[in-house]
Amino acid sequence: MKRLISYIVTIFFLTSVPIQADTGLETPIKLPKTEGSKNFDLEITLANKNGINQFESKSFSEAQKYFTKAQSLAKQFRDPGLGIVSFNLGLTLHKLDLHESAVKAFLIAKKYARGNSSIVDSKLLHFHDCGFNPSIPCDENPPARMHIEGSD
Repeated sequence: MKRLISYIVTIFFLTSVPIQADTGLETPIKLPKTEGSKNFDLEITLANKNGINQFESKSFSEAQKYFTKAQSLAKQFRDPGLGIVSFNLGLTLHKLDLHESAVKAFLIAKKYARGNSSIVDSKLLHFHDCGFNPSIPCDENPPARMHIEGSD
């Protein structure tokens, strides 16, 4: 009987606790293929596409390799997709709990977002911004898995 009551209380508690904004729904972004865009570098596009495939299959360390390659090439060729591949790298680093590296990737993504709303409005990017910079106020608390000892 005590066990049954314990289960009922646990289920009630779990269903009544307000759920924080789910940042796990953010996914990598495909590079645009619009006519007139400079973003036709096949190697960057393939690296990003392979990174997305690895991310979706939850092979985050493999995805990191592809997104890092895409970011490096995008920087080298001053490709307009730099913001997108950096954002994808940041998402992957977050999944790998490499938050300090994710901050760097997200800062590049933010700088080169070019108005992309998936990047500009990203809660995860914002959490990394304000979670590691006390001068940036957060409206919400960053996800618990972003906590790094000494960061508060």
